[in-house]
Amino acid sequence: MSIKRLLFALLMSILATSIQAETINCTPITALPATITAQGIYCLTHKLGTNMTSGAAITINANNVTIDLNGWKVDDGAAGNGTGAYGISSSYDNVTIKNGIVRGFYVGIYLAGSGDVVQDVLADTNYYVSLWFNGPGALAEHNQVVNSGNSSSSGSSTWGIYAGGDGTTISNTIVSGVTAEGGGTAYGIVNNGVGGTVRNNVVSNAALPGSGTSYGISAGAGSAGSIVTNNSVNIFVTGIALINGIYSFNTVNGCTTAFSGGTAGAANSND
Repeated sequence: MSIKRLLFALLMSILATSIQAETINCTPITALPATITAQGIYCLTHKLGTNMTSGAAITINANNVTIDLNGWKVDDGAAGNGTGAYGISSSYDNVTIKNGIVRGFYVGIYLAGSGDVVQDVLADTNYYVSLWFNGPGALAEHNQVVNSGNSSSSGSSTWGIYAGGDGTTISNTIVSGVTAEGGGTAYGIVNNGVGGTVRNNVVSNAALPGSGTSYGISAGAGSAGSIVTNNSVNIFVTGIALINGIYSFNTVNGCTTAFSGGTAGAANSND
């Protein structure tokens, strides 16, 4: 599949899945900061803005929580790029965040439990990590991650999506625009857990105002059994860099080094 066709298919998939009926049988989140302490379904009924520079706009302190943003936005843009605040933060299991926008935080969404899900979310202009998973069995799908980075921290590295837990799947997502400052590194998608899968994503456009470097998709030493397949990676210093894992059916464009490490499977291309 060509890059244009893959990008178009991803955009149509995101649009189709995000145009859904709003969740109405839910507990509304009406002001920030908010803390959730009981399982259940929560939702936004309007845009929520803040100028926090620390802490989290929404903290989840319970298992089995779903937050449906209902197409609304959680926004910390007023705090500027010196903020240290998180948009949504949880260390609990079976947490789902879906259907809306998280913008202007140091970390957009941080989930460290087991079986956590982020889907149909636009993570826009978050300055350090846009989507961060640290627990096993996480799923990120049908998301759009735009303009990550540009923190005021000198030498700051940036991650569009970072996954540290085993068995994470990152799929059908667009990551566009990742900026690292000073000597920092810009990462589009990192999947460092055992047995993770990165598939059907479009990752593009790293910027390095300083002396750093950039990776489109990478997996570290702890990523045995990982699979990277059917992705399009564009305009990074290194397109796909694996210490462990297999990569196949990927297309890399405009990268100084297309592929590094790992085991090459079938039909990878460097245009």
